[in-house]
Amino acid sequence: MKIKLLTLALLATASNAYAGCGSSFCAVNTHWDTQGLAHDEGFQLDVRYAYAKADTPRVGSSKVAKPLAIDPALVGAEVENQRTVNQTLNLDLAYAINSQWGVALDVPLVMRDHSHQIGDPNPALVTTAQKSFSQLGDVRVIGNYNVGYDDHLMGSGVRFGLKLPTGNTTQEMVAGTQMEAGLQPGSGSTDAVLGAYHHENFAASAMGWFASTQVQMAMQLKNDYRPGDEMSVDVGAHYAVSPMVTGLLQVNAQYKKADSGTALNMNPHTGGRSLNLSPGVSVAVAPRTKLYGFVQLPLYQYANPDPAGSAYGQLTARWSFSLGMNHSF
Repeated sequence: MKIKLLTLALLATASNAYAGCGSSFCAVNTHWDTQGLAHDEGFQLDVRYAYAKADTPRVGSSKVAKPLAIDPALVGAEVENQRTVNQTLNLDLAYAINSQWGVALDVPLVMRDHSHQIGDPNPALVTTAQKSFSQLGDVRVIGNYNVGYDDHLMGSGVRFGLKLPTGNTTQEMVAGTQMEAGLQPGSGSTDAVLGAYHHENFAASAMGWFASTQVQMAMQLKNDYRPGDEMSVDVGAHYAVSPMVTGLLQVNAQYKKADSGTALNMNPHTGGRSLNLSPGVSVAVAPRTKLYGFVQLPLYQYANPDPAGSAYGQLTARWSFSLGMNHSF
């Protein structure tokens, strides 16, 4: 059985679901080998853009009011009452060596715009700090081993690889003050990635389904900053409406532990969990080329409370989307 290739893909690998300043991403499953949509051996190129705007503060599962920068308790402090716009442009190059083995390289360009206020009881003295950048993020190298079945209607497999510390970790919010570690283009850590999946296509039907899970854990750190371990569980289905149009639907669950370490720009007020509904569509524009898109809508969001006991929440995104192009050679 040929290695499976996703008719469409979205934003790469599970990224931070939450962060103190809101480094949210669209977390739709992108692994072509979990979807049950076949392609021949060889190369595949996927280019995709994703957008998420984190501007809604949340403590636990509840939305909270944005803090006021004139609160006397926040004098001189960063007040996360504005927004973080997260955009990514991912280039994925995959090669199916044979019907069982494959390898993929994921190269992300991280485009982030963050702003917050600096607290002061005098409204005239409240200032706004803003930072934008577009830089290479952390590259992932992922292997895949696929187990086919005799009827060619189902398959299972495992994914394994590394996230490499290729992204910059020294972006400054203002001169002399580094951005929060969770907002940097890279984490500085080398992470292990391990996942498993199963997919089935129904006989004499245009419909199929899949289920997959993946974990990512930091192994080697930089500057004693440990990004929180991540886990994702995805369940989805696809239906061929016509030879050119395929509808997709996923339910995506994500969990991320709080960041830890002694780095000066490490924020312990991070991490959380979420459950999202992600409808999408793929349109074949040529025999080997497809355009696709997804919208992700949260069904449930939980942001870890501040360990220091503050009532102020983490910035979370109310929705996100991704658009892209997939071409096989």
